[in-house]
Amino acid sequence: MVDPDLLFTRVLEFMQGGVLALDRQGHVRAFNPAAERILGFSPAGDDEAPFATQLFGDPANDGFAQALLDAVYNADSCHDSDIPYYRDNQLVWLNLITSTLWSQPAPDSPPHKVGVVALFVDITERKVAAAELRRANEELEQRVQERTRQLAYANLNLTREIAERVRAQEQIARLAAHDVLTELPNRRHFEQCLAAAVAEGGAFAVLYLDLDGFKSINDTHGHDTGDWLLQNVADRLRSCVREGDILARLGGDEFAAILKSAHTAEEVEPVVAQIIEHVGAPYRPGGGPALRVGVSVGFALHPHAGSTPRELIQASDRAMYAAKRGGRHPNRPLVPDSEEA
Repeated sequence: MVDPDLLFTRVLEFMQGGVLALDRQGHVRAFNPAAERILGFSPAGDDEAPFATQLFGDPANDGFAQALLDAVYNADSCHDSDIPYYRDNQLVWLNLITSTLWSQPAPDSPPHKVGVVALFVDITERKVAAAELRRANEELEQRVQERTRQLAYANLNLTREIAERVRAQEQIARLAAHDVLTELPNRRHFEQCLAAAVAEGGAFAVLYLDLDGFKSINDTHGHDTGDWLLQNVADRLRSCVREGDILARLGGDEFAAILKSAHTAEEVEPVVAQIIEHVGAPYRPGGGPALRVGVSVGFALHPHAGSTPRELIQASDRAMYAAKRGGRHPNRPLVPDSEEA
């Protein structure tokens, strides 16, 4: 039969982890080779001093010494902790587990605490790996946050660029369809609107307007005054048409309008009269002398005067020249069947 003490000794010798057994006074009762290798020293031969006092000479190892003392004097519970330890001035990490040692039971007395056993292993590599992993995670998190900020900034710039591009495209589209000076629809846009109105069918009126006396003012007072006058004429014309009607500048001093709300000559003529009155009122650029222009207006009714945009523009243009010859009174064109009259 194997001697239990010999077996215990051999097991301690071959264990990779350190084993340290202390009695209730803190004296060493077992200390295996692994403990010596891990701690870097062997217990002193002085049996009077607790083992922990050997560690007090190095303040850096107070944590390990205190853990042993806690295990001896507070042996009611197990202790498990990771403790920094300096061996040969090099930091290592030890995982320390302590547990109470009990006496052998006897018939006449219950078991009692006789000491504590401490098991410890070098976990430096694990700690270093964990620290490296933590640093790597922190660096990754920082890179992710930085990249997120960069993407957010790039997204913000992209959003702004898209908004600027949309605004630019809208501006280009508006410039393509509107007169820059008066901001009214231009001839191209007017013809598109007229074609759409013809395609929809129904009755409406087309007005053709030409300013009288504008050229002499433009030649006498200069182009700046002429531009100012055209802008003010456009504003006055806006006040004469209703919502849903189309008012446009065809070019120079020529304007046109589509009156969707007027279906008969009797409905158109009051609008024309208002236009003549408003446009013919005095203009005072910069508070200076009053300037006056007149306007000749002709109109054509759809579908009576024409069934295509070209026919309606030509008919209202002829009516405008007839009005100009007749003293700017509104003139309506003859319907196609009676033009020879």
